[in-house]
Amino acid sequence: MKTLKPISYRYDVEADAIMIKVEKYKHSETIELDENILMDFNKKGEFIALEILSASHVLDTNIKSLENIDSVNLIIKVTDYQIFVCAVITLALENHDQIKVTNASTTNDISIPLAETIATA
Repeated sequence: MKTLKPISYRYDVEADAIMIKVEKYKHSETIELDENILMDFNKKGEFIALEILSASHVLDTNIKSLENIDSVNLIIKVTDYQIFVCAVITLALENHDQIKVTNASTTNDISIPLAETIATA
């Protein structure tokens, strides 16, 4: 089942972290997709937030560029065996946009329900 979710995002310069979330959610479970990408789910097992730590390193860009995020798109797929996320972040630079992409996945060993979600801001 594909669902489309509106999200919001903010970049924290001091922490060098991007928080991407569904509005007004109640956090229940955090899954570490890799050492710098954390994903939150609610009690129903639905996606509610993604945090990218060390964002300038993960996205191979500088902090100044990350202060100019123009849009964020997420593709999330949960199967019986795997949780996968692809984050596409568009940075508005002086003369052009720059697109940065990161992917992360982990095993679905806590029985998050099957889902295919596209989230955009």
